[in-house]
Amino acid sequence: MSWKQIEGNLVQLAVGRDEAWGIDAEDKIYRYKDGVFKQIPGLAMNVGVGADGTVWVVNRAMGIFSWNGFTWTKVDGFLVQISVGDKTHVMGVNNQNIIFTRSNGDINGIWISIAGSLADVSIASDGTTWGITKDKDVLRWDGISTWEIVNEKKLKQIYVSSQEYVVGVDDNNLIYQYVNNSWSRLEGSFNYIAISIDGTLWGIDSNNAVFTRPNNLVTNQPISPTTPTIPFGTDNRPGGGGSNDSNITKAIIGLSVGFGLTIVIVTIFIVMIMRRYKKSKILRIAKDSEEK
Repeated sequence: MSWKQIEGNLVQLAVGRDEAWGIDAEDKIYRYKDGVFKQIPGLAMNVGVGADGTVWVVNRAMGIFSWNGFTWTKVDGFLVQISVGDKTHVMGVNNQNIIFTRSNGDINGIWISIAGSLADVSIASDGTTWGITKDKDVLRWDGISTWEIVNEKKLKQIYVSSQEYVVGVDDNNLIYQYVNNSWSRLEGSFNYIAISIDGTLWGIDSNNAVFTRPNNLVTNQPISPTTPTIPFGTDNRPGGGGSNDSNITKAIIGLSVGFGLTIVIVTIFIVMIMRRYKKSKILRIAKDSEEK
C-alpha cells in the first residue's frame, strides 16, 4: 500500500491511537478523527498527543495549554516544543534548549528540568524518550540520568510512540526507522514524520501536504537464540576449566583405566576356565586309577 494523501495542509502534527492533531501555517489547530480534519479553537505552533488522547500545545508566546475535551487549560511554564506519550508522560524544551518533564504528567504537576540540551524531544507512553540536539545529533534517554548518541545519525526531527516505533527525518527530507539497532530508510520524502502506537505513519511534505501509510515499516526481526559455543581449548561448563591439553590428558587416562579393567576381567575369566579344566582333568585321572 502506498502513501495516501489526506485533505488538508499542516506544518506539524502528532498522533494518538486513533486520531491525529496538527498545526497549519497560520497556527490554527486541527483534529483528525473519523476521516476528516476539524478545526479546534485556539492558536498554537506545536502540539503533542498521547496514546490515551491527552493533548498539549504551546503557542508563539511559549505558553503551554492542555486540552480537557472542551477547551484549553493554561499550564504554568514556557516551552517552544512539547511531546506527549500519555497523561503521565509529558516533556518539552524551552527556547534555551533546556529539557523539562512534567511530574505527575498532568496540569497539577510541576516542571522538572533534566540533564542535557535538546532542540526537539519525543516521548512515548512506555517512557521511551529520544531527542535531537541543536547540532542534529540523535540522542536516547537511558531513563535515569544519561543521554546516549545513537549511531552518530544526523536528523532534524524525531518521533517515537513506543520502544519499537522510532522514526526521523534528515536534512534531505529522507525518512528513517530505527530498528534492530540501526537506521533503515523508509519510502517517501517528508519534512516532518510521526508514527502512531499501532505503527501507522504520518508525514508532511515540503508543500505542507499531509500523507499517511499504515504499512511502510521495516520488520523488527528478533534475534534467534543460539547455543553458546565453547571455545577450542576451554571448558565453559559450570565448574569446568582448563586447557585442551588437560582435557586430552583426562581422556587418555580415562581410556587407559577402561582398557586396564578390560584386561583384568578377561584374565580372571581365563583363570577360572583353566582352574575348571584342571579340576576336571584330575577327577578323570583319579577315576581311571580306581578302575585299574
